[in-house]
Amino acid sequence: MSPKFEFMFFFLQATNTAITDTMQGIADAAGSHEKISYLSLLFKGGIMMIPLILLLFIAVFFIIERFLYIQKKAQLSESLVNEVLDQLYQGNIKGAEALCISDKSSLGNVLRSGVTQLGKPIEHIEKVLDIQSNIELNEMENHTSYISMISGIAPRLGFIGTILGVIRIFYDIASSGGNIAIGTITTGLYQKMITSGMGLIVGVIAFMGFHFLISKIDNYSMKLQKQIFEFVKGIQKPVN
Repeated sequence: MSPKFEFMFFFLQATNTAITDTMQGIADAAGSHEKISYLSLLFKGGIMMIPLILLLFIAVFFIIERFLYIQKKAQLSESLVNEVLDQLYQGNIKGAEALCISDKSSLGNVLRSGVTQLGKPIEHIEKVLDIQSNIELNEMENHTSYISMISGIAPRLGFIGTILGVIRIFYDIASSGGNIAIGTITTGLYQKMITSGMGLIVGVIAFMGFHFLISKIDNYSMKLQKQIFEFVKGIQKPVN
């Protein structure tokens, strides 16, 4: 199994495990003696469960989508720079550009931008390389802001669900004439506990996914800058 599919399998399995364990904990905490499905527990969370479940799917989708995109664009061929420079030393600019296009990675795009500017001042070439590398890194970060927002929004929605659950408890007590038996407040307790737990789960998943992706982009950025530096040194090297 390839690394990208191993990650997808592991991530989805971890997400399912986290939700399942939390639902089981909620069921145990509620002290229910009858068997109850996790789906039924989710429905007891009230209306706030709709946006929370929606945010969960959005976060998981963007985490996996960005991971696959970064894996594709962040492929780093250690020999690409040398192969491009060899073509340039032979005066074959078209061949060097073809190598960059066939690589289909961010490094290939950056090197191609430099190859197309050969003959111009080195300061201009370096600026073009820097601009193109920033474009490639920004494209990798595209949509990650949504994941970051979800990591902050989800726990707050869970807190709103908690408040609604407390309001429901007081309403049920008032409606029952002041009866504070556990049966009277069960619905509010379910809503309070489930929305809080779900909000934290979604927030943690989004938080971990966001920082995982950003760390991969930062790591690739350092490697990309090193390859650009080698390319700039190579095109300034006098050809015998």
